[in-house]
Amino acid sequence: MELEKWLLKHDIKNMAISCYEDYMSVYRLEEKEDYEEVFGDKETSKIKIVFHSVSYVINYWYVIDEYKYISAKLRLEYDDTSFAEYEVIYDLDGEIEDDYFRRI
Repeated sequence: MELEKWLLKHDIKNMAISCYEDYMSVYRLEEKEDYEEVFGDKETSKIKIVFHSVSYVINYWYVIDEYKYISAKLRLEYDDTSFAEYEVIYDLDGEIEDDYFRRI
């Protein structure tokens, strides 16, 4: 399948984790209060980053033409409970287009 070839070519799991690490280094500095609210009482060494899902998306909602992209999601777990999710959006060439961090 073409999608599976794309995922292997771009090493989607490591690519998403690398984007997450970049995001968090900025988040920690620029959004200190929010970062503390989410992570303040957690031992960072006990937070597990779990590769949750990857999707090929064809979106017709925001643009007249179809918008195709790859979405990769990581879940953050602490004491076996998911507490946050990081999603990164890539174009079909493997370039990052956007990313999101949200509490769940």
